[in-house]
Amino acid sequence: MKVLSSSTLLKAALGAAGIASLAMVAGCASPPNNDRTDIREAGDGFPALEDNWHDGGRFVEPQSILRIREGQSKDQVRQLIGGPQFSEGFFGVREWNYVFNLYTGKAGGDYITCQYQVDFDDDMTLENTHWRDAQCPELLVPTEVPEDETLVLSGDVLFDFDSDQLTLEGRRALERVAQSAKGEFTSPGMTIVGYTDRFGSVEYNLELSQSRAGAVATYLAGQGISRSNIRTAGHGEADPVVECPGARATPSVTECLRPNRRVEITISELAGG
Repeated sequence: MKVLSSSTLLKAALGAAGIASLAMVAGCASPPNNDRTDIREAGDGFPALEDNWHDGGRFVEPQSILRIREGQSKDQVRQLIGGPQFSEGFFGVREWNYVFNLYTGKAGGDYITCQYQVDFDDDMTLENTHWRDAQCPELLVPTEVPEDETLVLSGDVLFDFDSDQLTLEGRRALERVAQSAKGEFTSPGMTIVGYTDRFGSVEYNLELSQSRAGAVATYLAGQGISRSNIRTAGHGEADPVVECPGARATPSVTECLRPNRRVEITISELAGG
């Protein structure tokens, strides 16, 4: 009878443990499409809070969420808003789920708890995002039309820097604007005016403000607002809301001038509507 040494027995035990560990990992790994139906609530595609571990909601800076863009890597998303709060697998995960606490702005520090979902494509770059409740993105980008019926949206939220390409939350805000206009007016008409800050040439700022107003109009038309009922204009750096000292576009001056970079949408009922 052959007697095994203590070192041989130890190696065998470690090998068995390693195999068992690999089996556990394989059993927990998500398939490439991350089809984890066991953690989905019926109908909306979000995990059920009462059935899954999360940390009770993470307080996050709104500006961090607003910086989320298509094409970002998982590392870039993690740098902005942290890692996902639901365990959805190890390999090939294409969906991250978050629970955020967003302040309402009311006295007393009231906040609401929001579920936010990030989708990644085959290359594991950000493809799209979703909110479970409509009131959550409304806290980030308010779109309620005031009594004078002129809504002011931040150009920094609607567009990437020095661009007329709408952002994720910018598009989401315009979808709410269109929905509200169609609900409140029989035949909504819109006047969309773009503005920039004072940095850059007058000609360039005028062109950028015009193209941004046009981009907003095109998107709203795609949401059911008749394009023939929309007028656009670009006023460049004219009619500033604030005046900020400084001849150079330093971060502090640029931030001070944020209110000037805007898009104004005036909504009215067209005659005969």
